[in-house]
Amino acid sequence: MNLFAFFRRRKPAPPSRPVSPDLSYIEDNAPHMTKLYSKVLGLMEEKRPWLDGDFCVGQLAKRLFCSRSVLSKTINICSGHNFRWLVNYYRIIYAAALMKKDPYMKIEEVAKLSGFNTLPTFNSAFKLMMKERPSEYMARVREATLPRRLPSMSRGLRP
Repeated sequence: MNLFAFFRRRKPAPPSRPVSPDLSYIEDNAPHMTKLYSKVLGLMEEKRPWLDGDFCVGQLAKRLFCSRSVLSKTINICSGHNFRWLVNYYRIIYAAALMKKDPYMKIEEVAKLSGFNTLPTFNSAFKLMMKERPSEYMARVREATLPRRLPSMSRGLRP
């Protein structure tokens, strides 16, 4: 029997009970984490690095002079979501503002301007955040911006 077959046949034993997370790290570093998270939000709102389609947690960590793991853990704990969700949140809010500004812009263009590299990613993130598809949202915005027509005289309505 070769070595690979030996390791393939071994199955890990199931844990006897769920392992509770060690929260001492969070309690000891709570002031540091909240300060770092406020820096994250400030940078995201002022500099808008999420408009770059290749923006990643490593780039944000370099800008904030901290490690990727500490930054990722801080975002997870302070926001309740992961880094990708946070980035998509800012991108979707920006996309909705673009749609309101120009309701006749193509959805593909809105996705690119918002920092999304692919249309399916944009559609799924938009639906997750806004609870409707981008096309439905765009149609609603278009309808709200159309001027209301007055009744025409040709329909038999007389003054």
